[in-house]
Amino acid sequence: MANRQTKQKSATDIAYERIRNGIVSNELEPGARLTIRAMAELTGVSIIPVIQALHTLENEGLVETFPNWGSRVITLDRETTRDRYLLREAVECQVARILTQGLSPDKVSRLKDLAVELDDFVAVETPPGEFWEHDFAFHETMAKFTECKSLYKALENINLFRLMQKTKEQVLFQHISLPKDLHMSLVDAIVSGDPDRAERQMREHIMVSTKGWLPLV
Repeated sequence: MANRQTKQKSATDIAYERIRNGIVSNELEPGARLTIRAMAELTGVSIIPVIQALHTLENEGLVETFPNWGSRVITLDRETTRDRYLLREAVECQVARILTQGLSPDKVSRLKDLAVELDDFVAVETPPGEFWEHDFAFHETMAKFTECKSLYKALENINLFRLMQKTKEQVLFQHISLPKDLHMSLVDAIVSGDPDRAERQMREHIMVSTKGWLPLV
């Protein structure tokens, strides 16, 4: 009985997952107001779990709350998008530098396998949904290999924003001319052991992969 209870989702978990999925899928559109009563009806739980779920989503950057007004889905305006991608650049460049300090052969092999798979996707113009799913996994795996929970969590939150933006704008990676070795060249730079080279390659990687839909600074 105890094991069964630990596997059951709490009301807060249910509210969190339902609202988060609604935001990422754009069922709850950018800028939409999230009233407590409406979210309770949407998720089928009481008010307290909804409030707790909204606090979590605010910490993850998908919701913003204003005093005496309430909460809303984060907007996709120029300022917000620029802010998130500057944060992504800072996080991922630090990830690249840390990884040059030494990766086990198994971890190097894992990153190379992911890189080859992604570069093959670019070559054959895989459907964008499948490409982005694997791209997120590639970058999150690198962050996880740093063994720094804060970096991994920050990138995880950034990727939620990226997914929300891609869903809204229906961005197709085929519209961007990507180098055929985009991901493997990044892994090679990390494996070289040169943190400056790895950081430069990561900056170039982010610049190329976001070309055409990242607002200009």
